Amino acid sequence: MLFRKLKIVGLISLFFYLLGVNFTLAKVSNRLEFQLLFEKKEYKIGDPIDIDFKLKNKGKDSVYVNKRFFVGSKESKPEDREVYLQVIGPSGKELEPKETYDTGFPKTDYFVLLNPGEEAGLERKKNLKAYFDFEDPGKYKIIGVYQNVYGAEIGIDAFKEKIKSRPVTIRITE
Repeated sequence: MLFRKLKIVGLISLFFYLLGVNFTLAKVSNRLEFQLLFEKKEYKIGDPIDIDFKLKNKGKDSVYVNKRFFVGSKESKPEDREVYLQVIGPSGKELEPKETYDTGFPKTDYFVLLNPGEEAGLERKKNLKAYFDFEDPGKYKIIGVYQNVYGAEIGIDAFKEKIKSRPVTIRITE
């Protein structure tokens, strides 16, 4: 059964090759990395928790990205966010976001062409406390998800896949 599937994939690939169609089986998301950056690993309950987002092009080709990084909830439609955060509290339960807002269309200025090795980040850091309540002391695990759905409206073929960051752990102390 497996051999038959591989044979079919091979025949389809040969067909496109003979037609001169250039395609790749590698996903674009293998080229981009989404990072969550914090100034420190430990915060007191009253401290702001500033975060920065970075998209880095680790591939060989240039790619357009939306660097607005509008934060919404994972329950929001992709049109109403570019980033959502999963925050796991000390109890092991995921925190609910405080509020979410509709984004509206991003400005043309938010789209940038990332050449290989380049990165795009926030213009100014965001305070996570605007999005989540960090009431209990302990460790919090944070994962970011980037997913842009815009670009075609303004004639840009922008990156539109979903990328997860590596988990980052911070500690809240009294």
